[in-house]
Amino acid sequence: MRGRDREWRHVESLLRRLRRGGSGTLLVDGEPGSGKSRLLSEAVAEASERGIGVVHGRVEELGELAPCSMLLDALDLRSEPGGDDGSTRSGSLDLERLRAGFERLATGPVLAVFDDLQRADPATLRMLHTLHDLLANLPIGWLMSRSTAPDACQAVALFDILEREGTDRVTLAPLSSQAVAALTADAVGGSPNPATRALAASAGGNPLLITELFAGLREEGLLSGGDVARAHTPDRLRMVVRSWMDALSAEARSLVEMIAVLRRSLSLEHAASLLDTTPAALLTVTEEATAAGILLVTEHGLTFRHDLVGDIVAAGIPPSVRRTLLDQSGVLMGAVGRPARLLTGPASTAIEAAVASGRLDEAEQMARDRLAEHESVYGSAESRCLLADTMYLTGRGDEAIYEAETVLAVPGLPRHVRDRATLVHLYATARLRDAGCSRSFAQEVIDGKDRYGSAARTAALVALAVAERREGRLSSALALAESAGRLAGADATKERRYEACLTAAAVLVDVHRLDEAQAMLRQARKDMFGHGHMAWAADASALAARLELLAGRFDGAVTEARRALDLAGALHTPLSAAAAGAVLAAVALRRGELQEAVHHLAERPGGTAEARFRHTLLGAQVAEARDGPRSAMTLLAGLPLPLPLGMEAAAGPWMVRVALAADERAMAGSVVAAAEALGRANHAFPTLAAAAAHARGLLDGDRDALALAAGPAEDVWARASAEEDLGTMLAAAGQRVAAAQSLDRALCLYRDIGSLRDSARIRQRLRGVGVRHRHWSYAERPVSGWESLTETEHGISLLAADGCTNREIAEQMFISVHTVAFHLRHVFRKLSIRSRVELARLAAEQSGDVSVSRPAEGAAGPLPARGSGE
Repeated sequence: MRGRDREWRHVESLLRRLRRGGSGTLLVDGEPGSGKSRLLSEAVAEASERGIGVVHGRVEELGELAPCSMLLDALDLRSEPGGDDGSTRSGSLDLERLRAGFERLATGPVLAVFDDLQRADPATLRMLHTLHDLLANLPIGWLMSRSTAPDACQAVALFDILEREGTDRVTLAPLSSQAVAALTADAVGGSPNPATRALAASAGGNPLLITELFAGLREEGLLSGGDVARAHTPDRLRMVVRSWMDALSAEARSLVEMIAVLRRSLSLEHAASLLDTTPAALLTVTEEATAAGILLVTEHGLTFRHDLVGDIVAAGIPPSVRRTLLDQSGVLMGAVGRPARLLTGPASTAIEAAVASGRLDEAEQMARDRLAEHESVYGSAESRCLLADTMYLTGRGDEAIYEAETVLAVPGLPRHVRDRATLVHLYATARLRDAGCSRSFAQEVIDGKDRYGSAARTAALVALAVAERREGRLSSALALAESAGRLAGADATKERRYEACLTAAAVLVDVHRLDEAQAMLRQARKDMFGHGHMAWAADASALAARLELLAGRFDGAVTEARRALDLAGALHTPLSAAAAGAVLAAVALRRGELQEAVHHLAERPGGTAEARFRHTLLGAQVAEARDGPRSAMTLLAGLPLPLPLGMEAAAGPWMVRVALAADERAMAGSVVAAAEALGRANHAFPTLAAAAAHARGLLDGDRDALALAAGPAEDVWARASAEEDLGTMLAAAGQRVAAAQSLDRALCLYRDIGSLRDSARIRQRLRGVGVRHRHWSYAERPVSGWESLTETEHGISLLAADGCTNREIAEQMFISVHTVAFHLRHVFRKLSIRSRVELARLAAEQSGDVSVSRPAEGAAGPLPARGSGE
């Protein structure tokens, strides 16, 4: 029942009504394999456990032997002799017998379950409707299912009538990606590798295909090695697909097989021409194949609903037939028997120019217009490459990969077309899928260098660099990225060198070699602007924002991040928008603006693994700041090591601190081990060694390790954090003077970079060892109005406007309740207001948000002694 919580709640509601003596009806429909029968079986089992009587009937694949036989069998009533002719007299007799049978059972609650009604004859469906009306006053719950294939059966009318009469209806949609991942983990008995996850994803969320796939692989011993990517399709899964295909008419099978061979979307007009018929005549066939749950109609044409089904259908077509179909479609020859022409000249040049300059919507439309002209497949292949480019840049990785793979499946491609498809495929899989998905293909391109041009080989090196970076081998990642840059730079045009430069810059930012990263960013921007390639401009600004953040230049980080968001909005490149939003959230968190941080984390990012990781980490840090370490642990549990530590070295000590505060010492130990392994594997980067020492010092209570971490740390914030932890440990050991010195150094560092929340926490710690620092500063300000507020008054105002109590404000700002009240009196006087309602209104006007309100219950709470400035 993975991923069916919503549907099961409807079943639960029906069972509860029955237990209370009521009645009700639930209709369930869905495509073949969506889990309708499983849902009904679980409902039968649950009803039995709750003491509810059950009547369970199912129409078999061959239909019913006689009208209403399924209903009679469900009630254990034998058909009357001569009563199978469907006459009015026999129908009346059956109605009375069925009615009496239900009334005998309905002395208590009864659940009547009828499955696969799409196979039922009209007489049975009419009888079912009549019984449903006649027995409405009895404690009977009706649970009925039908498949949406076919879509022209009588059961459709029954379901529509009952729904109009007020019954509940649920449609089983494809499983979500999270449910597919959970179902896959159940099937393989642990965490699946990337190849296994990709294989499961190709089932398109269909539970039957997924369960039959893994059951078959297990039966045939193909799961033991773990490399399911090389496993053949198991027989039991082929049997499922064959049963779906056998149910189709000959014309529908021909259409499905044609699309399976071509492995791309076909417009209705193109499909009709290939099958030597008319679009009008093909409509019925199309409806049959889509109703069967095999094909799907999209804006691009007819395609497979589940990629896995398409692969199985294609594999079952003999090579000679496949070649004939390819010849017929014009893949090997042009539409009129001539060798296929390439798409060259002004049209392709215009599309390329639009892609490069960031006019992606325009480029996509031009590419689609070219495809609609049905030029030769080679010409279409070149258009598809350009279309894939726009899809990748606009964050539609799966679509881009599909288009690139469609091109690469065409035999005899010219090198420049194959290289373009290879390049898009590599970049899309490297950034948007797991590292393993791109590694093998990238290595194949590098090993076959005589078959590929420099652009494709550059992309392969970049893809390998991304994979190495994600797996924590940063030295290797940097070397590969630099090799890619040299290879691209050796080309006369140097057009695509900026992609390698951006990858190298990202690694250099990870390890805090910020000056080198800055130089690499300048080179990337020079290359892209010099060639008019604006499509990657937002990526460069997002990376520059992260560099500014790590350098402790918060204002610069905000400026670059906002520039990245502006560019991403103008260019429709959402991947860079996610990265920029993460920087803005981090700055807001360090400045103590928790609501602002929450705002920037409001939408979960799609796309890259890096964006998802940063979102999860920042979400955990906000959760810890609001609700304590235990709430953060819930989010951190799914983060794969060493990915977070390689891309954010300061994350390691923070995760250890939170795990220890939550009494999760085993988790803390795992993080320390991963941080130390990362440091050993990348000994050339002292930042990683310092982070590992910091994490170890926290775990073992080792003051020497913390002092070591504070010394060489290149990240200003990480150095301040290590000093703070050292000061806290010294204070706990009674060494007040040394503790004050260490905490004072931390305060200076936090204050220099504008980390207000961390500074407030340090002042509180210093008060604990007898040292007081004022937490306000003098500046020329107006006497009244919003601009007259000090930094402290401004922070208190925002928290108060958000609905926090004085005590909650005090805990979040590390000051006393009396100090909060003192500042609020000054705020009210300066703003000439008398209530928090007026304050909330003014704060909303300042932020441009008229919806400022109290956060959801439980969202704000007391902070731990060590807040989440990280």
